[in-house]
Amino acid sequence: TEATCISKPMTIIPMVITEMQDLIAAGQVRASDQLIDPQQVVKPGTITVFMEPLFEGGLDGVPPGSSCIVNAYTNNHDLLATKDLSTSKWVFLHVIDTVGVVHAIILRLQALLLPVQTLVLSGH
Repeated sequence: TEATCISKPMTIIPMVITEMQDLIAAGQVRASDQLIDPQQVVKPGTITVFMEPLFEGGLDGVPPGSSCIVNAYTNNHDLLATKDLSTSKWVFLHVIDTVGVVHAIILRLQALLLPVQTLVLSGH
């Protein structure tokens, strides 16, 4: 898991997921106390996770509530090293890992462009 934050521009912060939300029923309650029907939701859902920096001091300079972009990745290395993996599953897991590498590259591009987008292109 990696993050880049507007308060710490041009920096990739290695993170680790420590906790993930439990399952939520289809009739989830939001802040307005209204039930949400899954058919009313246009955008895909989200999962709340708790993360910590991989290295001590990783979040130094990032104030609480800062706006960040985060990517979480899977780790298929151990599974790919097993001998009894079918060819189709081996290819599938490699495709998943390749998508993760592409997303990591995109996150680094976003980290470089974030100050420009905020200071120059935001219109303020």
